[in-house]
Amino acid sequence: MKIQFLKENALERLKTNIEANIDKYSESSNSWIYEYFGDENPFMDYKKEVSEIKLNMSAERPESTDVENSKILYLALKDLDNSQASDERLWAGLAHGQLWEFMIYRCKMSSSKMNADSIKSNFFFKRNPRRAIIVNTIARLWWVGRLTYDESNKDDPFYAIKYFETDFSTKVLTLFSSNFTNNSKITLALIKAILDIEDENGKISRQEYQALLRYLNMIGGTFILDYLSEDEIKAKLVKYYNTSIKSNQQKKVLITV
Repeated sequence: MKIQFLKENALERLKTNIEANIDKYSESSNSWIYEYFGDENPFMDYKKEVSEIKLNMSAERPESTDVENSKILYLALKDLDNSQASDERLWAGLAHGQLWEFMIYRCKMSSSKMNADSIKSNFFFKRNPRRAIIVNTIARLWWVGRLTYDESNKDDPFYAIKYFETDFSTKVLTLFSSNFTNNSKITLALIKAILDIEDENGKISRQEYQALLRYLNMIGGTFILDYLSEDEIKAKLVKYYNTSIKSNQQKKVLITV
């Protein structure tokens, strides 16, 4: 199938006229967009064919399908490079075009009072691209898929995404706020470390997750992480958890007792 970008002028026109069109964003059909532009086609085709995108839109809690839909979307658009995947025209095009029905489902447009600010964040890029890709509804799914997909694992290349099955939005926001989020090797090392830690110690807390991220950002300023292997980065994180985070927790328990 062909996917479609929004043309630059169409993107700007829609983005600057959200208030005027705000009621349109709760409609079940996107036919209003074509009517809005009249004889002009606001979309343009992406040059490559991609697999058909069939996202899960069946859950009463749409957020519960984020992990599954992240896998589906990433595999369908796996050939995108980082530049294309940071292009607002692509994600805004899908949101207003082929994935309109999904947007109504995921953002609960028909049942909630979405304001112009929310529409700008979910259907467009509200902020700079680095921040926007973790807020935009569709871009976020693709990028989580990209950063957790491990081609070296033939049995289950998406094993790492399981960490995001709970508290998806918060974990993603925290992860993407770090300095290394464009590097899948470092991201995979972090998630593998967390999964190993949780196998040994049970679920880590949000505070422990944030502590591991802070440590990773810190050693990123000391070591050149690109020159360390995934296993070496993972080992450093596990060691830090055991010798610092876990031991501090144990000391607090002893003091309390």
